[in-house]
Amino acid sequence: MLDPGGIGPDDLERVAREAEQAMRRLADLQERLGAIRGTGTAAGGQIVVGADSSGRIDSIELNPRVMRMASQDLAEELLRAVNAAQDDCVRQTRDLVSDTGVDPSVDEAAFEAMERRLTDAHAAFMREMEGYGRSR
Repeated sequence: MLDPGGIGPDDLERVAREAEQAMRRLADLQERLGAIRGTGTAAGGQIVVGADSSGRIDSIELNPRVMRMASQDLAEELLRAVNAAQDDCVRQTRDLVSDTGVDPSVDEAAFEAMERRLTDAHAAFMREMEGYGRSR
């Protein structure tokens, strides 16, 4: 429970602003993470694979010349491009997260949990402030 005895209105406004800024930064980070697109190429650029922010493959472009490859070679090159696209997503995610100062080992579920905790804390804080305002 918040002890309003030693906290002034300026302190409350500052804490509220800081909480709102943290929520905005988290929302911005989640939006930027969702916009990540990975790309991988193989077979001298004749195979291009795209991956969405979760690492799921969402596009494959094959130059018609790759169809002349032996099936085993084509499969290996395709796998190489898929892995490169997924690795690109991981790299971009790590780069983005490391720019924020957050530990790169934190996963999306942890971000969602953090957002829920911040939202809950903000809501609790606002309820406390409403109660504080009524008690004056």
